Amino acid sequence: MIAVVTSTIKPSTEQGGNIKSFYSFEERLDQTRATLSALQSKGFDAIFLIDNSPLLNDLQLRELLSDFPRVKLFHMQQYQFVNKGLNELLMLLFIAKYLPPGQNIFKITGRYYPTELFKKPIFQDIAFKGYNYKNKTGTISTRAYWIKDAVTFEGVLLKCLNEVFAYPERIVGARSLLKNLSSFFFKKTQQPLNISIEFAAANVLKAGSYNTTELDMINIEGLVAGAGHKEKIAE
Repeated sequence: MIAVVTSTIKPSTEQGGNIKSFYSFEERLDQTRATLSALQSKGFDAIFLIDNSPLLNDLQLRELLSDFPRVKLFHMQQYQFVNKGLNELLMLLFIAKYLPPGQNIFKITGRYYPTELFKKPIFQDIAFKGYNYKNKTGTISTRAYWIKDAVTFEGVLLKCLNEVFAYPERIVGARSLLKNLSSFFFKKTQQPLNISIEFAAANVLKAGSYNTTELDMINIEGLVAGAGHKEKIAE
């Protein structure tokens, strides 16, 4: 089994010099190192990290994480979308072609880490933690999930990307029909791509022919940026 870690260790700056992150560069680096250390202790055959920090290059990333020589590191320069889910989908699609075939994949965001109770679940295509998953507005957590192999991984990612672009224009009732007619006749600009990947992924899995396993807990934890404070969560 292999692990894939997504990270943005050093985010870009806004006008005026404000960092687009609740956490400092040093904190984000420490969080990523904690993720890698925990994964190494869980018996993964290989660990892949893909980072899209606009303020780093490939050499700098390797220097920052030189104490993890067995981790396969990739740096990707990206346009930084307001919808960060787009960046994550593109990062994962990039790295999917480098993953060895026929192995289970554990995807995790680089601010989180497996707990002592962490273990690979029994699943067929994909295992995840859902939030009201079976409801129309249900989502899945993309902080961490398990997926069958690189081929399945790429297929799900491509469908999620399509869902992010297609959903704002989809007619699902009278309101969306009126919105689309208004856009057509009055030449309004397209709707922003603000659908979350958590929602898009849930739609893709429910509409597809995947054999899904909804887990009570994935057994990861980490810090999220709450309303002006740092908050630890567990899933």
